[in-house]
Amino acid sequence: MAAPPPPPPPAALPGDVVEEILLLLPSDDPGSLLRASLVCKAWRSVATHPHFRRRFIGLHRHRAPPVLGFLHDCKKERIPDFVPTTNSPFSLSAPDRRLWRPLDCRHGRALFLSKGDTQELLLWEPITGAQQSIPLPSVFRSQWPTAAVFCAADGCDHLDCAGGPFGVVFVFVLVISCDSDAVTSACLYSSETGTWGKLSTRQDEFAMEFEYHSSVLVGRSLLYFLSDGDMTLEYNLDTGELAVFDPPPDDYGSDGRRFSILLAEDGGLGIAEVIDQELILWKWEANDDTDAPWVLDRIVYLNSCGPGKLYPALGFAEGANAIFVITGASLFMIELQSEQVKRVCRNHGFCNLIPVVNFYTPHSRLQMPVGEDHGPAPRLNLLRRGGQQVVWEEKSLEWAQVMFHKGCKAINEKDFAVAANCFRHALEIRVRHYGGLAPECASTFYSYGHALFFKDREATNPSGANWHGKDHKDGKMTGDEDDSDLDLAWKMLNTARVIVAKSPDKTMEKVNILNLLAEISMRRGDRDSAIGYYIEALAILEHLVRPDNFRIFEQNVRISLAFELASKVGNAIPYCAKAISVGKSRMHNLINAKEALLSAEGRSGKLTLEDEISYLARMLPRLQKKLEELEQAVSTPSDGIDHNKKRVVSVTSHEQNVSRGVAGAASLTCSQTSGSNNSFHSPTMSTAAAATGSTGGSVTELVIVGRDMKRANDDKPISDEPSPKRLAADDSPSVNET
Repeated sequence: MAAPPPPPPPAALPGDVVEEILLLLPSDDPGSLLRASLVCKAWRSVATHPHFRRRFIGLHRHRAPPVLGFLHDCKKERIPDFVPTTNSPFSLSAPDRRLWRPLDCRHGRALFLSKGDTQELLLWEPITGAQQSIPLPSVFRSQWPTAAVFCAADGCDHLDCAGGPFGVVFVFVLVISCDSDAVTSACLYSSETGTWGKLSTRQDEFAMEFEYHSSVLVGRSLLYFLSDGDMTLEYNLDTGELAVFDPPPDDYGSDGRRFSILLAEDGGLGIAEVIDQELILWKWEANDDTDAPWVLDRIVYLNSCGPGKLYPALGFAEGANAIFVITGASLFMIELQSEQVKRVCRNHGFCNLIPVVNFYTPHSRLQMPVGEDHGPAPRLNLLRRGGQQVVWEEKSLEWAQVMFHKGCKAINEKDFAVAANCFRHALEIRVRHYGGLAPECASTFYSYGHALFFKDREATNPSGANWHGKDHKDGKMTGDEDDSDLDLAWKMLNTARVIVAKSPDKTMEKVNILNLLAEISMRRGDRDSAIGYYIEALAILEHLVRPDNFRIFEQNVRISLAFELASKVGNAIPYCAKAISVGKSRMHNLINAKEALLSAEGRSGKLTLEDEISYLARMLPRLQKKLEELEQAVSTPSDGIDHNKKRVVSVTSHEQNVSRGVAGAASLTCSQTSGSNNSFHSPTMSTAAAATGSTGGSVTELVIVGRDMKRANDDKPISDEPSPKRLAADDSPSVNET
């Protein structure tokens, strides 16, 4: 007898019914919503839609957002970068803490500081995975700075701030004399203008360091930072004024006091300290009638944390009114309003915690679940679809991220073949998941093209002596014999250009792509296309940086020399003149900035500033002479132009010893490009590094980026640890900033 036919598949639920079901899931258990979104594509489509997120947050608007977990700076590799605190563990693909030090998290954004030689900030939105790099002016360099991020939208309730305007306050300290006098400085960054504002400073008798504490925002205008020495620094967002407060009185005679900054019950400034089994809460009530502005608010008894000594409070979850404390064995979270205590995980030796507070809904880039006690994720179950076994696509995305980070590391180590292979694997996964022209793939296209370009340049011209693209032999990628590395790099970069062109925003990402496309064009001998890319990049760049920025100087030099090599001497003249004007202005401002912020015994950054000033002083007379030769060549026969071409090679050869080291630096770094959703915020590529040994080599070897000069001299990869004696000199402030 024949077997009965299989039953028909169940009818799919309508989308509005699925939405109503998902809205019933608790807001403090994001793991349940994540698992529900994995049921099928229809459910995932509902859960990841912006309309669902708006409704989900609206239903819970009267509740405080949950503490999803925390970021940390623990050195143990087996501890995840993001540790969840919810009932159902889940993961957020946080930036690698080996490359980034977490500083702050507020209003749906987390802030990190790079651990490389060139300091920059990284803004990360935990829910969407979006990332944005924020360059730091070189004079901001100090050993243990800190920063805070906040939403800058008027009237926002801060329940769903992702994608809106934001501000960043960066705090740093410079020691200005041998007797430990120090200048504490703070500066405000606006995402709406893309610039840093006026520098606020105050002189103190001691230098404050900010390694173990984040900040709190009181109201909408007062930011407070707690130093490692328990001094509280106040920054007024409205006036830019700085003030310093002493710690609370030692009424309990405790030894080895350590505080944690928080918000008091009334919303004002508070401080917590742990003594034995008691959490002592202080609040600030400054007035003219008392000399003791710190008053005791209340005491929370922590007997439920179990026996054993309690250690200092580590982090305050702003918005959820919760604080973390540790014992010798465990980490606990205390909700200050209800005084409920919850064990989070074992004590792994955390020094500082940055809580992530937000309503969670899945994004199109779903995160991986993690195992018990937040260890490595277990092997994923297999789903049967049409008789075939397939692994959850999140596994592939996680692997793509691993390969992307590995590629970045290989770039830093100058192993471009390995880097290209890693980026190729990451790109294949992301294109398969998101689509070939999805914004999430732009950074991977750029990184792959960047690695291929350097791989080709190293293979065909390791000495960097091929100035005009002659005798070029295309290197082949393993398994891809149809395209040379250079041709494939062109395709990858052109795809990245098409993707980012969909956005009308003027970004540094577009500048990076256009400049590298120009370098490839020069290497191919297509100088007209190269000039077009250079000019387009300059037009964008002028909207992103100040007029005296070194990149403006560099870009004008590129264009001038490219025009000259293309025998368009008349077109080269205005760009050469502009480079001279920008260079003079920049050198003047660098000198003033150095005198304003660094004494004769000043330490951090003095050498780098002087290097750039010396470089400009050396190059400006040469550019002035070049301008005179160009103006003369306009009125001379064609043999005069040929003479000027020879002059270009001659001048460039004089700089070759310095710039050859720059060429090997490969400025794309892990800390500048890695991201959980691969948001496209790649670094500005050193053109001197990109074009050595190419047709455009004679153009760009003349340009030595100040940031890469030190790296070239040291000839070693970027360090994971910050060095107080190394600065980036590519974005020093103008006179009006100091």
